[in-house]
Amino acid sequence: MHPNIASTDILDPNLLQSVVRQATFQCRAEGSGFYLCDPERGHKILLATQNLPKEPWDEVLLKEIIDSRQAFVKTLPDQSVLMAAPLVWQEAVRGLLIVFDRKPGRTFSKRDIALIQSLADLTASVAQQNERLARMTAQFRTLHTIDVALTSSLELDHVLNLILEKAAELVDAEHGSLRHLEPETGHLALKAHYGKGWTKEKMAYTPRIGQGIARWVAEKQRPYLSPDVRKDPLNVVLFEDMRSSISVPLLYSLDGQLQKGEFIGVLLLESSRPAAFDEQDVELLEALAQEAVIAIQNATQLQKLKAEQERRLAAEKWAVMGQAATALAHRINNLLGVVPVSASEVLQMVAKMNLSEADRRWVQSNLERINRNAQFILKLSETLFRPFKESSPSTRFDVNRLLNEALDSADIPDDVEIVCDYDKHLPLVNCNLLLLDIFLELITNACKAMQRRRLRRLEISSRSEKIDGLPWIRINISDTGKGMSPHHLDHLWNLFQPSDDGLGFGLWWMQTFIERQGGTIECHSQPDNGATFIIRLPASVTRFIGSRFKGSEVTNC
Repeated sequence: MHPNIASTDILDPNLLQSVVRQATFQCRAEGSGFYLCDPERGHKILLATQNLPKEPWDEVLLKEIIDSRQAFVKTLPDQSVLMAAPLVWQEAVRGLLIVFDRKPGRTFSKRDIALIQSLADLTASVAQQNERLARMTAQFRTLHTIDVALTSSLELDHVLNLILEKAAELVDAEHGSLRHLEPETGHLALKAHYGKGWTKEKMAYTPRIGQGIARWVAEKQRPYLSPDVRKDPLNVVLFEDMRSSISVPLLYSLDGQLQKGEFIGVLLLESSRPAAFDEQDVELLEALAQEAVIAIQNATQLQKLKAEQERRLAAEKWAVMGQAATALAHRINNLLGVVPVSASEVLQMVAKMNLSEADRRWVQSNLERINRNAQFILKLSETLFRPFKESSPSTRFDVNRLLNEALDSADIPDDVEIVCDYDKHLPLVNCNLLLLDIFLELITNACKAMQRRRLRRLEISSRSEKIDGLPWIRINISDTGKGMSPHHLDHLWNLFQPSDDGLGFGLWWMQTFIERQGGTIECHSQPDNGATFIIRLPASVTRFIGSRFKGSEVTNC
């Protein structure tokens, strides 16, 4: 019996009462009773009785009857006679019909045995059909719930986890995984997992060609049912207590023809029960798979639209700030550009005047201060304006080379330990040369954050990543500085968010520039525990550096 189906869903109490009444009457017995059995848990429930004030037998006798799997007649020590017939379906004893009589010398004939077995078989047939109908009703109800849930969310990670969770609920599975095909590498990457016992090692497992049930489903694009994984040569053991599995492909097709569909992933579920799944479960999971594919496509499309919208907004912000910066820099230059010249002219006039030495030093000191402040403001204006004035076109860059150039350009104290961990085979990135300034500013900020710290280590790494099957580059720049509070992190990217030694413009323009390139930047930090800035940029797919083999090298820069 399916674990999620109650006994009253498959056997109507009125039907059972009629069965025990007929058994008592037809066999001219004193009384009778009906047990529902759970072969997996060993439970037995007395659901119906006729003239049976108590149970005149024990658990040992009931087990003996179940183990016999056939009609059974036995004389008890008190000379009472018991006759029982098992109800068998799905290759297990799932019920017992028992007739009992305490009359001295009472016997049951072959006719009685045949009669009670017929009643048991009829009841088993009804129960089996009712169980199937109850199971289908429960599963279709769950399928409807899944359909509603999937159409209510467009966040891809949430959708994938929801698909797996509801699929496991649909067929009463205990473990499961959903793997997505990465077209460039052919890997079946784990995107969602369900159940207990998932370790980092198990989550890192990726089935190779010719290995595992998930890989077979991917290659054949057909469902796979394994009633006993311990005897299945295709099975790769991740969970020792699993006994059976079911797996279906996720196929996307515009015309609805599955055999012509594009393979995008595999859904695999497991149970600790042998033969826990059947062809009906395969049909249900295939129906769910089609709902899941639609949900995945919708979520993926939404992510693309969001990314495009973010790039468009970043470009608009960049354009607006560029116009504002240009106007502001122009006005500052007009207003203050004459100050250094005027200060120099005034100094020349003062030199010709008859002043005391003290007055002359006072005038010269103030004019020099005015000149320094004017020069500082002009330089600040140029610094603010320069990122928006940069008009060099995007081109393909080697990120590792830009990181090394930034390190060479930065004024890094000698007591700062620098550790570089570069992926030597990174793809190139399409970007503006301002990316070099981004790296330089992050490295400079990291060195400032580590001032007066006992441990001063700067770690820089680069890696290739796959996001939705496309190549990306991740750059980490970490320091052992003073770190930041959660409140500071919440406002880190705000325009003109002041810092200890800056106006708060640098991080804002970094984020805006990176988003304009289609990438992301984030920061992880804790007070007194350093900070890590993570930049992700979409890679150029036209050419790779070196081979496609992914390696890494750790060096002291």
